[in-house]
Amino acid sequence: MEPVRIAVIGAGYWGKKVIREILETGAHSNLSKLHSVTDPSPSALAQCEKQFGGLDYRLDYRTLLSDPSLSAVHICTPNATHFEIASAFLRNGKHVLVEKPLALRAAEAYEMVRIARENDRVLCTGHIHRFNNGVKELKRVIDTGLLGEVYYLRLSWSGLLPIQNQRDVITDLAPHPFDISNFLLEAWPDRVTCRGRGYRTGQVEEVAFITAEHSHGPAAQIEVSWLDNERRRQVTVVGSQGSIVLDCNEQKAVLRRSEGVEQMPVTASNTLREEILHFAQCVAGHAEARPVHNHSDGVLGARVVTLLEASKESLGQERTIRVNVPLEQEIVAK
Repeated sequence: MEPVRIAVIGAGYWGKKVIREILETGAHSNLSKLHSVTDPSPSALAQCEKQFGGLDYRLDYRTLLSDPSLSAVHICTPNATHFEIASAFLRNGKHVLVEKPLALRAAEAYEMVRIARENDRVLCTGHIHRFNNGVKELKRVIDTGLLGEVYYLRLSWSGLLPIQNQRDVITDLAPHPFDISNFLLEAWPDRVTCRGRGYRTGQVEEVAFITAEHSHGPAAQIEVSWLDNERRRQVTVVGSQGSIVLDCNEQKAVLRRSEGVEQMPVTASNTLREEILHFAQCVAGHAEARPVHNHSDGVLGARVVTLLEASKESLGQERTIRVNVPLEQEIVAK
């Protein structure tokens, strides 16, 4: 089996991380290989060449659409471009991994899912914490009943950023908390309430507080902020028999129960590397007509975009919004 040849579309901060990981995984396995790097900025490509050496660098991703040597693409471009670029590659028979959020509008995200299915291509979303061993440990603790009945989740995603004029904090930071909540609870909320504010400019939200309610389960309280000096990626699960707190970056979890405090044994994973390898495995399995479960498929990404839309609608209308997360049969019918 030939390695899955992946092009990285977008050579900014995250794109460079992806390039590095694909190069390193390609050096140690035969599963994936870096095909090329594209970015419309000559200076960005020059920086990549200085950092990574001689690779196939291109200014226009459209030169890759009909390239028969290319298997797949990892899209790391600005959020507003995700739908256009991903759809073009899917329609031209390429497998696609899109960094979160999958799109800016739910209608575009579900259309992307439809295009992928119509063209029989793999579509993954960059919900990287699906590959976080700390998050997996939280799931194990919940499932084994150590916390008793789960009452609620608290998720905090924060860090001080300079003024942002082209994006908002909900789109930027809330996808991961929503996805982690779904992974832990195996359910999507049916009501969302959001309050937020842009303090420094008044134009875009810089902090938001989101309550995601499940009619037959726990609630999730999500805080996202660009104003807090402390950078947090933290998940707390509170139950009738105790609580557990996870630092998602460090992948360290602390369990607190009446018996005492316990540091949970977690072997930290390289989440980005695992995500890329999983994408390559999905593509390779597809080529071999071998079923491979896609742990971060496009449907998950589209459902998260639905929740982002509901949060913004709640914020704008100052009320709780009922969420309609489409069922599988509804997606297929679209």
